[in-house]
Amino acid sequence: MGEEGQKEGISRREMLKCSFCAGVALAAGGSLTEAAAAVDTKATSRNRPEAAKAHFIKSMSCSQAILETYAPVFGMKADHAAKLATGFAGGMGMGHECGAVTAAYMVLGLANGPKEKKVFPKLEAFNKAFKARHRELGCSQLLGVDMGTKAGMREASRKGLIKNRCPEYVKTAGELLEKMLA
Repeated sequence: MGEEGQKEGISRREMLKCSFCAGVALAAGGSLTEAAAAVDTKATSRNRPEAAKAHFIKSMSCSQAILETYAPVFGMKADHAAKLATGFAGGMGMGHECGAVTAAYMVLGLANGPKEKKVFPKLEAFNKAFKARHRELGCSQLLGVDMGTKAGMREASRKGLIKNRCPEYVKTAGELLEKMLA
């Protein structure tokens, strides 16, 4: 299986690790979905931005997609990251700062905190780079509708804005994090 497994993109060792994780999850009364989520948290720096984007597409939570992807790198369990990030999606549910951006702030804090002198320059650099790509940081501004209102949320849904634009914002946050964490 050596070379063939490598051509397929997964080594024998990775296959065994996935099988083991699935077996442990099932034995503990969990599901294969939980096992897959556990394996997903092992994403490498090369594919974490794409993993975060894929997570967003499944969950539609920008903040959870970023924090669940990156927090395990710093020893935080993905389920704890999901709970922590819940209130930050959709600009904290009010159309304010994009959830992918605020989750990236949390990741930068995990990597550089608790010293503000070390964290704040990283946040400033992140903001500058994100704005260079997307011109804005706020959810409502990025989507062009007031995400702080039910009417704005309906309009965003009707126009497919969240489904079509937000995955790229999540991916951008991941790409910028990769550069800043390297």
